[in-house]
Amino acid sequence: MGFTRRVLPSDCGCPFPFVIVNFNSISSRGAFKRLVQPLALLFCSVLLVACVPGDSNVEQLAPGVVYHKIHLLEGPWWIHVIEVDLPEAWAAGVRLRTAMGHSERGGVQKTSSLAAGALAGINGDYLYTSKTSHTAGLQIAAGSLIRTPQRQSAFAISGAGKPLIAVYQMELGVLTAAGEDLRAQGFNREPSSKELVVYNHYAQVWHDSVHAARGFLLQGLDGESTINDTVITRVQQVRRRAWPLFLEPGQWLLAAGAEYDASSSIAPGDTVGLYCRLPPAHDKMVEAVGGGPRILRDGAISIEVEKERLSRTFADERHPRTAIGYSQNGQVLFLIAVDGRQPGHSVGMSLQELAEFMRMRLADFSFSKENAYQGLNLDGGGSTTMVVGDQVVNSPSDPTGERPVANALLVVAPPEGGEDKP
Repeated sequence: MGFTRRVLPSDCGCPFPFVIVNFNSISSRGAFKRLVQPLALLFCSVLLVACVPGDSNVEQLAPGVVYHKIHLLEGPWWIHVIEVDLPEAWAAGVRLRTAMGHSERGGVQKTSSLAAGALAGINGDYLYTSKTSHTAGLQIAAGSLIRTPQRQSAFAISGAGKPLIAVYQMELGVLTAAGEDLRAQGFNREPSSKELVVYNHYAQVWHDSVHAARGFLLQGLDGESTINDTVITRVQQVRRRAWPLFLEPGQWLLAAGAEYDASSSIAPGDTVGLYCRLPPAHDKMVEAVGGGPRILRDGAISIEVEKERLSRTFADERHPRTAIGYSQNGQVLFLIAVDGRQPGHSVGMSLQELAEFMRMRLADFSFSKENAYQGLNLDGGGSTTMVVGDQVVNSPSDPTGERPVANALLVVAPPEGGEDKP
């Protein structure tokens, strides 16, 4: 059930109520009036500008999950927010999931299609290039690495519901039976002559076969997830030259270049540990989606376009925006979509405006009364889409409507008959 509430200046963080001053009642009007009246008018004007009222439609989607539809007149802006109380939602079996276009086969797909059956969802990362169908940055789904981190920030969440925005690094490799630590130089791509590269079952999205001097097929013995964990595997086969990529979940392929000598220490039947670490995260991260740039760092506005090698013009202009952020205690998550490029309806935001809204005005509307303390911009423009209950609730800016995207971040209910697994 949804309802509407109007946010008045006294609700939006203003420290003072409205005061009506009758200057004619002051006995000493003269100089006092000339001095005080302009200051009072200026003071009241500042308060009015800082506290423009807005409307918010609110809908409870699940325990700990609320959808807010916010209208701010000063843009004008239509802003859509999914607020997730992570402890309450996690206790009820609600989880965050990433979804990639056309499931495990890659490609682009509309957010509404990716979010089918979910409580809610937003579009995720940028495309690597306009001619490719895979994401530009990090993606993890159900604990499996799909795309490696790049130089831009990404959002990840652990199995326990702990969020983290960071520029992630990747440490990937195997621990051999002889105690060697063989560090891999790549993931799901062709190795050079001196490299060791790891493939998982998502590699077939981009490759039909691997051409390497040697290939080692690993079968997991104690699970599939490798993020900030070590999975024990057994070497099933060793091959040379080409290797078809038909890997199942729980299988990996090590591909070694001709000059990678250390791979000679791996033999069929060996037990090896496969690890994938993702500093600065220490928890077992189960879902992640890339984006950029970071726009809030530790409660301060920090538009990190130069640091992440993105365009300043892209940051300063008003566009439709998609973003994610979380509170200082890490317990309240916000998924945000701002409509734009629609004069008279919603004009979009610069990254500065988006960061200001997340840092200072979310608490005016959120049930938690929290603002975002950390914040990340995601793919925006015509890609900006929010879905609630299988319906697109925002107004995508492309004349053709909703734009297909590479991936999405979803809020999902527990499966029937029990709570979802982390």
